[in-house]
Amino acid sequence: MRRQLQALACLGSLAALSTPVTAAHAATQSAACQVTAAKPYVDAKGMIRGTGARSGCDDSSRLRVRILQSRPGPDRTLKSASRQVVNGEIVAGVRCTDTPRRYYVLALDYQGNVSRSPVTALSCAPTTPTPTPTTPAPTPSTPPGDGGTGSAVEEEVVRLTNQARTAGGCKPLAHDAKLHAAAKGHSADMAAKGYFSHTSQDGRSPGDRIKATGFSPIRAWAENIAMGQRTAASVVQGWLNSPGHKANIMNCDLTLIGVGHDPKGPHWTQVFARH
Repeated sequence: MRRQLQALACLGSLAALSTPVTAAHAATQSAACQVTAAKPYVDAKGMIRGTGARSGCDDSSRLRVRILQSRPGPDRTLKSASRQVVNGEIVAGVRCTDTPRRYYVLALDYQGNVSRSPVTALSCAPTTPTPTPTTPAPTPSTPPGDGGTGSAVEEEVVRLTNQARTAGGCKPLAHDAKLHAAAKGHSADMAAKGYFSHTSQDGRSPGDRIKATGFSPIRAWAENIAMGQRTAASVVQGWLNSPGHKANIMNCDLTLIGVGHDPKGPHWTQVFARH
C-alpha cells in the first residue's frame, strides 16, 4: 500500500494545459529578446569552447552557458559559466580528450529564453589525412538520443508517446528543435527556481515560451508537465493514466512535439504544436 500511495503522489505532480493560439496572435507577440548557443569547437590551446549570446533585449538578466556531453541516459554538464548582461556573450571552456565525445552548448537566461546548439563530435587526438573517396559514403541515420533533437531519455519519451498515438490511430509526432528548446528551458527553469507550474515565474505562458524560440506560425499548442518520475516510461505512463494529459497526447490535430527533461526533481515538460 505504501508503494501505491507513493505512485499516486507522483501522479499528483502532473499538470496539463491545452490552449489554441492563432497565427496572427503569434505574429504580434513575437519577442525580439533572444538567446543563442553556438556549436562547440576546439581552440588552438586544446580547449572545447562553448558560447552563449543574448541580443535584442532591453532588460538585465543573468546569462548562463553550459557545455554538455551527449550520452546515453542523462547528459552530463561539463562546464558552466554565467554573467549578468543586457546584451552580450559569455564563453565557457573545458579541456578536450583524445577520445571523441559528443558535445553541445545550452544557453539560457533567467527570463526563460533558451537555445541549444547542434551536437558535434570533438577530440584532440592527432589525425592522419585520409584520401577522399571517389564515391561518397552514405550518411547513416541518427538513432534517437544519439545526437538527435534531444537526449536519450527525451527521445525515449517521444518514442513512447508516438507508440501510444499510433496505437490510438493518430500519426506520430516529429521532435521539433524549437519546441524542444521551449520544453527544455521550462524544465530547467522549474528545476533551478524550485516551482512547478505551466506559468513561468516571470508570468509567461507555454505559448509565450514557444513563440520565444521562433516557432511560427502557431495554429495550436498544448503542454504536459510532471515532476518526480525517474524514467521516461514512468512519466509517459503517468500522463496516459491522467485524462487531461492523455487528451493532449492523443490530439491527432497536433503534429510536432518537444520534450525537455531536467534531472533535478526530475522535471519533465512535453510541448505539442502545429503550424
